[in-house]
Amino acid sequence: GPQRGSDLRYDLEISFEESYSGTETAIQIPREETCETCNGSGAAAGSAPEVCPQCKGSGQLRFQQGFLTVARPCSTCRGSGRVISKPCQACRGAGRVGRERKITAKIPAGIATGQRLRLYGEGEHGSAGGPPGDLYVVVHVQEHPFFHREGDDLYCELPITFPTLALGGEVRVPLVQGEDELKIPGGTQAGARFKLRGKGMPNVSGPGHRDLYRVPRAALPQNLTTEQQRL
Repeated sequence: GPQRGSDLRYDLEISFEESYSGTETAIQIPREETCETCNGSGAAAGSAPEVCPQCKGSGQLRFQQGFLTVARPCSTCRGSGRVISKPCQACRGAGRVGRERKITAKIPAGIATGQRLRLYGEGEHGSAGGPPGDLYVVVHVQEHPFFHREGDDLYCELPITFPTLALGGEVRVPLVQGEDELKIPGGTQAGARFKLRGKGMPNVSGPGHRDLYRVPRAALPQNLTTEQQRL
């Protein structure tokens, strides 16, 4: 009888910025679809599947083994109860053909590596009128050279000169989108964390953003002149 189509998996790689803001992308999916020539019957035009002469349409053959009666799928019709004497030329009697299908996938903001999207009914078509399967898009997010993600929080290391850490100052800090000005208090120790609310990753399942943590790192020069050493 009708059987549900198989589920499909597609691995999609996106940039860090696309995972932050969300995106839409078109993907090419090879899948089995119902043959349009025979409408999935597998029979050529002007003909139809016939009753299997071996099992008389039951799809099973019964054998007597002592006191037991054993039923097995009919090998002639493979349990369907029908045989195709004149197969469709387009699908060669299978009722399905392979095609490339372009599908648009909407990637929500805040999605992380390993999370997947389920696109209902975009898998392989079912057989004998069965429903189609689903398509699972598994997301892989590229690493960012400056930010790294822990949950929905973002972290970044800031190379700050020793005089700025000791005396204080203001530095321009990049965000995922745009820039921000950070005030460094005098006497700041390397490894301190400055929290910027609402500038982390979006919550993929709800509204709002998490936080961004900026961690100063002492940027010490490696080669000093004699005058620089004296100062």
